[in-house]
This record gives sequence, C-alpha cells and structure tokens, in this order.
Amino acid sequence: MKLNQFFRKAVDLGIAADPRGKEQIQKQFKKEKERRKKLEGIDLELFDEERTWNPFGDSRIINGTGDEEFTSIAVGIDIETPELLLIDHLRKNGQRIDGALIHHPEGRALADLPLIMPMLVEMLAESGLPVNQTEGMLRPRIDRVRRSIHSDNLLRVGRAAELLQVPAVCCHTITDNLVYRYMEKKICSQKFDELGDIVKALLEVPEYKYYAVRGMPPFIVSGGKSSRPGRIRPNEFTGGTNGPEEFFEAQARAGVGTILTMHMNDKSLEEAKKHHINVIQVCHMAADTLGMNLLLDHIEKMEPKLKVFELSGFVRMKRRKL
Repeated sequence: MKLNQFFRKAVDLGIAADPRGKEQIQKQFKKEKERRKKLEGIDLELFDEERTWNPFGDSRIINGTGDEEFTSIAVGIDIETPELLLIDHLRKNGQRIDGALIHHPEGRALADLPLIMPMLVEMLAESGLPVNQTEGMLRPRIDRVRRSIHSDNLLRVGRAAELLQVPAVCCHTITDNLVYRYMEKKICSQKFDELGDIVKALLEVPEYKYYAVRGMPPFIVSGGKSSRPGRIRPNEFTGGTNGPEEFFEAQARAGVGTILTMHMNDKSLEEAKKHHINVIQVCHMAADTLGMNLLLDHIEKMEPKLKVFELSGFVRMKRRKL
C-alpha cells in the first residue's frame, strides 16, 4: 500500500465517524473550492489544496511524496526527533521500516490544529447544546490555542524525518473520531447504576486495562463510586483539544449527568463539580492507542501483511469485529 492510499483511507474512515456528518463536510469542501477560484497572487500561493478533500487540519503527511510503499511502519502516539533516530537505528540494524504513523500532530498538522476545533460545536450538539451558544463560548478558546501554537518550533520534526528519509503521516482527529464513536457505542449507550460500574466497563477495553495494570487506570475525578450516572457523554475525545470551562455549565443544562474525558484541568474540574457533573478521566495514552488500533484494524483488512513496530506508548491490539 502506498502512503497516499493509506492516508486517503484514513481520511475516509475519519469522515465516516465525524460529528459534523458527511453532508456538512462536503459543503465545506465545496466552499473551499469556490474560495480558491477567487484567489490570486500570494493568497493563491498560500492556499492549502488539502482543504478541498481532507477536513482534518491536524492530520496530514508531514514528510514524503505519498508514493512510498507502506508495508512495515513504526507507530507511536508521539514521534519526534528521538523516535525518528530510533527508527533510523533500527533500520541500520536490519529492520525494515518504511515510515512512521504518528498520532499527535507535528509540522503543518500542528499549525492547523485550531481548524479542527469548531467540530466541538457539532460534538456538543449531539449532547443537546444549541450551536449558537457553543460557538460563542468556543471562539476565545480557539484564539488562545492559535496564539500558543504560533510560537512553537513546528517544522523541527518534519525536517528531522526528511533528513533521515522517514516518510511520516499524522492521524490525529481521524483516530480521535474513531475513539469518540467507539465510546458512544461501547460505553455511553449502556445503562449503569453507579459510576463504579462504568469504570469496570472501561477496564474491559484492552487498551484501558493495559495502561491500568501499569498504573494509569480510569478514575473518578468528580462524583463518587456509588454516584448515579444519569446521561453519559464522551467529552473531549475529539475536536483537536479540550474546550472552554463554560461548556460544563451548558452540558449540565442540557441534561448531561456524567462525562468521560481524556484530560481535566483544575478550572474545568471546578466547573464540573460546581454544576454537579460526574467526570471519569480515562488514560489519555490508552484512548489514543485505542484510536490508532481501530484505524489499523481497518487498514489491515486492505493490507493484511502490514507489519507494525510499536513505539512511544503505542501497543498493537487487534479486534476481530469493528
């Protein structure tokens, strides 16, 4: 399988699981194509052609032409220069590694992370929140993230991959979408009497159990083991990064009783407790590993001989049924 084929398939899978829906995404592509027609000069030169078919600004090929064959890949949650040097070392010692599959974005994929954040509006709409309210609350958070990322040394990892001749692709929101839908189906759709029962159900997921055994289990950060869950929603599993603290009051008003999340800062936790929302924090690395495994399960249907080298927190766990 060529790198381009791999990535196109990943994009298709991400779209199928996207809270925005395929129809809205197609409208977005059409708008971008119409906008491109009106551009000229430097504006046309700066236009990102990928926006006409890839709705995930934080997922893209960061090194390579796309024509490279991907039969053996290194997969990691975070792959930066140290991991690329490890790949180079393994290659020199006889291992065939055709490229790298990275979860967290690097290079242009990281620069464009804010482009994906409006998806949080659609995700919360599925929880019953009015889009006009969430859009208003989200704008300042998007601006803060954009300013923060703008000062980073974004091209470092891509340049290292280029020098070491390691084709590399980031699949961030693509795999986050897969986790989001998985959590909806496997956990949030079930009926639980207590929060403790949700934690037990999470531990039946191989990736969460793997990390739990190693000291990073899912745990209750708001509410108690015997607290009644009410309506359960997966929060901040996709959408680029976490939303503003104001989202918690809005979700409480929409009837959400328990939130599953990958990360929780102090201000958000304070808001959750203030509005009596239960929160279970799952292991971030376990959730990201789950998403990458779901992607690879689909890819391996097309390329059953694909070989995976596990790096940087990733552990390959296969599922027979998707």
